[in-house]
Amino acid sequence: MRSERIVGLTLLSLLCSACEIEKVSIPRTDSRVALHAVLSATAPSQVMLLERTRTGSVAVVGSPFDAPDPIFTDAGITESNAFVRLVTPDGRTLIGLEDSAVRSDGKGFGVYRFDLPGSALVRGGTYKLLVQTLAGENLSAETSVPGGAAADVAVSLTFDRSRDTALVEWPAAAGARSYFVRVETPFGPRAFFTDSTRVRLPGDLRNVDTDALRHVFIPGFPQAVTVSAVDSNYYDWYRSHNDAISGAGLVNRVQGGLGVFGSLVRLRYEQLTVVAPQSGPAAGTFVPVGSAQELSVSPYLQLQLYVESPAARSDQADALSGRSQRRVGFGDPGCAVCGILGTTRNGRIELALLRGWSATDTMEVFTGEIRGDTIVGSYRGLGGVAHFVKQQ
Repeated sequence: MRSERIVGLTLLSLLCSACEIEKVSIPRTDSRVALHAVLSATAPSQVMLLERTRTGSVAVVGSPFDAPDPIFTDAGITESNAFVRLVTPDGRTLIGLEDSAVRSDGKGFGVYRFDLPGSALVRGGTYKLLVQTLAGENLSAETSVPGGAAADVAVSLTFDRSRDTALVEWPAAAGARSYFVRVETPFGPRAFFTDSTRVRLPGDLRNVDTDALRHVFIPGFPQAVTVSAVDSNYYDWYRSHNDAISGAGLVNRVQGGLGVFGSLVRLRYEQLTVVAPQSGPAAGTFVPVGSAQELSVSPYLQLQLYVESPAARSDQADALSGRSQRRVGFGDPGCAVCGILGTTRNGRIELALLRGWSATDTMEVFTGEIRGDTIVGSYRGLGGVAHFVKQQ
């Protein structure tokens, strides 16, 4: 019995030691300076972002993303007070001014701006970017601007997702390495490169850039479609990927650092208002009803809803999309017309009323029931009972 117990304990010890994960100390990498700058023929000025790569030595906490403060609010490490120069094809040197130096709200660190409108960019001209950090690190990069006439104003079109196909065509641009097609969606852009000068975008196109393979075109939303001629730096940086294990794979042409200095010319710009047939009790245009006093304080003046995707199974909800017309008071920075995403199942409805057109930015949530041609429910934040009636 004693020998059996000893054998059992020995086997248990061996099993436990076999399951233990080996602990390996990974050396901390050195921080590098990373820049991101793309000269744009349609921008009012040219912007460069300058930051440090993460090494684990600095704790970074990202707050909700804010465009005037893109590095800090994306949990980046800003590189401030650098000496930044842009040398033009005719030999002039422009000095980049950091946004934080001219803003009074404490934003814009690591964002450097050159007073050079896109309309002044020389097609086919080579621009050189020079950066010197406070620590004495020197970075340099060059880009040659593609040719082509810039599309400054959008062409507005109504796009019925159920039957339309967007045929987007553009002229060839001298010096373009490739053409970058991008469709804005509430779930993130659908973007790809092409060597052709035309693409067909069917209404039922799926977004392979998202995990859920959502539709690209969402009824009720305005969606921009752009095509840009890009240089080799832009093309190689964005077509390459960083390997999750080795960290290798990115095509980097920045001397002394990491990142991209590229250029693009937007050749085509379409603004699509996406619609679809409005069928079913949850689809249609709804307006609030009630007493004169209730209507005078109603936060939402109209809900325009579509069945974005019918449920695949009976135990699932239909996906809804659309837009709302919102009451905007004095000093209210919010949008007057905003996006809606939601669901409906068995007469219940839940709507995420967005702050703008991004699925990640919900302003208010409305939950209720569909009773004939009426939606009855309440707001999560504002409270109270609201009635919306479908317009015929």
